[in-house]
Amino acid sequence: MKKISIMTAIGILFGSLMLSSSAYALNLRFNVLFSPKHPLCREGFVPWTKEVKKVTDGRVKVTMFYSNALFKPKQAYDSITSRAADMGIIVAVYQRNRRILNNVMDLPLVAGEKAVVNSIVLQELFQTTPEMQQELEDVKILWAYMNPAFQLHFTKKRVESLADLKNLVVSAGGQTQSRIVESLGASVEAMPMTEVYLAMQKGVIEGCFLPYAPLRTQKIANLLNHHTDANLMATSFFIGINKSVWAKISPEDQKAIERISGMAASRKMGEIFDRGQARDTKWMAKKGDTFYKLTSSQKAEWAEMIKPIRYEWINDAKNKGYSNPEALLTRALKLMEEKSK
Repeated sequence: MKKISIMTAIGILFGSLMLSSSAYALNLRFNVLFSPKHPLCREGFVPWTKEVKKVTDGRVKVTMFYSNALFKPKQAYDSITSRAADMGIIVAVYQRNRRILNNVMDLPLVAGEKAVVNSIVLQELFQTTPEMQQELEDVKILWAYMNPAFQLHFTKKRVESLADLKNLVVSAGGQTQSRIVESLGASVEAMPMTEVYLAMQKGVIEGCFLPYAPLRTQKIANLLNHHTDANLMATSFFIGINKSVWAKISPEDQKAIERISGMAASRKMGEIFDRGQARDTKWMAKKGDTFYKLTSSQKAEWAEMIKPIRYEWINDAKNKGYSNPEALLTRALKLMEEKSK
């Protein structure tokens, strides 16, 4: 009888341990845009996943799926709501018409050179603007961040003026990027970033419109020799998690995860971008690349040519029922000015 009772006790203990681990270890599948070697993954996302495990005492774990293994970037929002993945990176510009207010920081000459400033402003805007939150209300947004400003990069020609840029064939990825490049007088070749290297190598394009951040990791920098710094725009990213999955996490663990997300995570992602840009531009300068910064008068001239894109955004937002999108844009510009000091 003693032997049976001991075996029974061991079985009950083992079973309870198995039940407790399966009940509490919630494993979140996180679809990420980037490869494992990307600085944002190595220095940002991976450390965050370790922190999640730590602050929840192992009750919540995060498994990374790199390079869009679970869904494509344009499908992010719908894929997260349908649980093709539990969480992922939402790029609002890919669904501009559905997320128009969340494109405010992507407008020409709103975001600036420093990703950390851009990210802080976007996070603050999102936290304090109910209309922006409503556009993404089907998912739980953990934090938002931005890259440094887009610049113009060229293989052979040093561009110091609009006259130099006229009719050059330049790649651009999205609608706003293409409109900016066209407005400045260049010829646009629309393509995703992953196709830029081959197109440049074959001579299909003479330049590209991108931040510095991906140039070296995508090997595009190997083909470039000249850069024109104009700080024309940047891109907004939102880390979203499926709401039903978020609801499975206890309130205590939710609060713990929120403490390591939000503004803290937003700032960290911006800092990673800025460190990477400083490191990569130093490397480019060492290989002999040239860098030209627009003068104040040139900035004013270029701004006049691309500002109409802002007015189109205002009209589009009003047509969707938003009464005062100008106020949101004005607030974004004011915050950028304050946080840049």
